[in-house]
Amino acid sequence: MGTDRDTLRAAQLDQLAYLIDELEAQKALLSRIPDWALEGRPYEGEWSIKEQYGALAAADASVHLPQLRRIIAEDTPALEAPDRRALMTSEAWNEAEIGALLERAQAARAALTAFLRTLTPEQWARTGSVGGVPQDVYAYVHAVIQHDADSLRAIGYRLHESHLTARASDLPK
Repeated sequence: MGTDRDTLRAAQLDQLAYLIDELEAQKALLSRIPDWALEGRPYEGEWSIKEQYGALAAADASVHLPQLRRIIAEDTPALEAPDRRALMTSEAWNEAEIGALLERAQAARAALTAFLRTLTPEQWARTGSVGGVPQDVYAYVHAVIQHDADSLRAIGYRLHESHLTARASDLPK
């Protein structure tokens, strides 16, 4: 019989891995979306859909995985809070093909999830200070999951607001 922490850890790992499946399901849809809808920004300061996906990939590969490795390896490391704006501008995401961006995000998430699956319950209890706020691995992973939800919601809104068809219930064929 597992503990509440065992249940939480399993649920968080499942939720992290969900992004891989979600992105796979989106590939067919997004391959039919015109570039202007994937690359456009509704107004200055808003991210394009491609920038959202690129930032998800970059966050896992360049921020989350290295920071979690530090939390495990060091005694209470002081970590910078993720700079989402820097992730958006770290590469020319709008020049990438959407399928390649999705695959990159999937690969980065698979690496992050694989690393977390190797950790013991004691390692999940280790802490770091992220932007001055103490967090154990559970809290860190929860923040990643929340960011996923916010990003996927923003992408959904952007697709809806793009008015891709005159028909209320269909997308371009």
